Amino acid sequence: MPSNPAVRPEIIDFYARSDEAARLQTTAMGTLELARSRDIIRRHLPPAPTLVLDVGAGTGAHAHDGYTVHVVGSVLKYVSQAGA
Repeated sequence: MPSNPAVRPEIIDFYARSDEAARLQTTAMGTLELARSRDIIRRHLPPAPTLVLDVGAGTGAHAHDGYTVHVVGSVLKYVSQAGA
């Protein structure tokens, strides 16, 4: 994985060892966080279809429901997962 000089190495290392997508789907706290975040995000987005810029998108867990999403992130592993 290429390094990103703007992000501290220990941050990249932490996310390289973790599975954010699984955390949001398999733990009680993650499931609650996902549902609550979606609720808040939907209150502020215009109706689909529209173009959304998601900065710090993680794995793209919120990129759905008819939106076209451009993902920007510093963890290349997650940007790749969001693109899938």
